[in-house]
Amino acid sequence: MPERHPTAVNGALALIAVAMTAAPAVAQTTLIVWGDTLRVESYKVYDEITEGVEIDIVTVAPEEVVTKLQLSMRAGSEIPDLIFISDAPNSAMLSTRRTDYLMELESRLDPALLADFYPNANAPCIVNGRLVCLRSDLAHNLIWYDKQQMEAFGYEVPTTWEEFQQLGADLAEHHPGHFLGSAVDPYGLYGMLMAAGCDTATTIEGRDDTLLVDMQSPDCLRAAEMIDAMAGNGSLIKSGPFDPEFAASAQEGKLLLYVGPTWFGEFILKPSYEIPAGRIAAAPPPRWESEPGPVTWSFGGGGFGVWKDTEHPDEALDMLVWLTTSEANQKDAVTFPPYSPVTRLWGEKLITDQYYADDQVFAAMEEAATYADPNYGARRFDMPSVIGKIVSPIMASGGSLADTIPALEEEIRNTARVSGYDIVEE
Repeated sequence: MPERHPTAVNGALALIAVAMTAAPAVAQTTLIVWGDTLRVESYKVYDEITEGVEIDIVTVAPEEVVTKLQLSMRAGSEIPDLIFISDAPNSAMLSTRRTDYLMELESRLDPALLADFYPNANAPCIVNGRLVCLRSDLAHNLIWYDKQQMEAFGYEVPTTWEEFQQLGADLAEHHPGHFLGSAVDPYGLYGMLMAAGCDTATTIEGRDDTLLVDMQSPDCLRAAEMIDAMAGNGSLIKSGPFDPEFAASAQEGKLLLYVGPTWFGEFILKPSYEIPAGRIAAAPPPRWESEPGPVTWSFGGGGFGVWKDTEHPDEALDMLVWLTTSEANQKDAVTFPPYSPVTRLWGEKLITDQYYADDQVFAAMEEAATYADPNYGARRFDMPSVIGKIVSPIMASGGSLADTIPALEEEIRNTARVSGYDIVEE
C-alpha cells in the first residue's frame, strides 16, 4: 500500500472544507402547495425568491380540490401545506368534520396587515367566526355601462335600484330590444336579492352552523318584484350573460348596462361581447332609496388557506402573506387585489387603459369594494346552484320570482339542513 503523506492528507481535508463552504445551501423545508393553472406562475416566483424553502407544486382543477383533499387526508399522505380555494366561500367545505383542513389565521397574523384588506373582503373566509383563509382577489359587483349609448339616449347612470327599475321601464317603452341584464342568471339574481338585504342564508353570530333563512321579508320581496317587473317588460332578458343569445344581443349594441363583477369588463365585455373601445365605463353599484348606501355582492373571488396540522406553519404562513399582500405578486394580478396598499398599483393599468370610455373605471371598482356585504360568507353548499335549480327555469318560462320565493326558501332550508346546518326563521 502506498504511503500517505501527512501534508497531502491535510491538503485534501482543506479542499473538502472549502468545497463544503462554497456549496449552495440545501433547502431545509419543503412545502406542498396546490393550485389551479393560473396560480402556478406565482408559486414558481415564490420558489425562486425564497431561500431555505422548496415548493412542491401540484396542479389541481378547482372542482376537484375538495374530493382530492379528502382522499389525501384519509390516506394521511401528500396533504398540501397551502391550498388555493377557487371560490372563497368554499372555505366552509374545507372546515367540516370530514375535511377539517383549514388553519385559523386571525391569531397568527399581524392585525395591522388584516386591517389593510378592504372592508369585509375576507368575509367569505370566515367560518363560524374563525378566519380560515385570505382572499386572493375581489369580484364585487358594480355598474358596467355603455357610456356612448347612454348619452345618445339621454340617460343618467342609476344610483338607486328604484332608478334602475325606472330606467328599464323607459328603455322598454322608447328603445325596445335594449336591455339591462338577465332575469335568469343565478349569480345576477342572487346579487340583486342580497343587495336588497334578503336573508337567503345569513350566519348567526355566536351560533355555529346556524343560518337565518327568511325570504318572506319586505327586503326579499322588493327585489323579487323589481326583477319580475323588468322581466315582464323585457329590460331583463330570459338568457344569461354566457348564453349565445345574450352575447349576440350585446354584440349588436343592445346591452345598455349590466350590474356585474370587477372582471366583467376585461373578460366579458371586451373579448366576448366585442364592444368597441371608447364605449364602456363603470360606476358604483346602486343602493335602495331607503338605505344609506349600497350593498354589493361578489361573483367569484378566490383565496388561500393553510393546513392546520402542517409541520411548517411559519413557512406556510409566510407564503400565504406573500401571495395575498406582496406588491411583487399582486400589482400584476389578473383581477382586483383585496389588499388595499397594493391595489392602487394594480389599478394604474385601468386608469390609463384606452379601451375604456374614461379613466374612472378603477375609481368605481375601488369605491364599490367599500360596500362589500358582510353576509357574503362561507357556506357548505352552493347558493347559485340552488337558485339555478328552482328559479331560473321558472323565470325562463315567463313565471314570477315573487311567486317562487316560498319554493326557493324551502329548497334553501332543505339543502342547508343536509349540509349540517340548523335553520332559524327570524
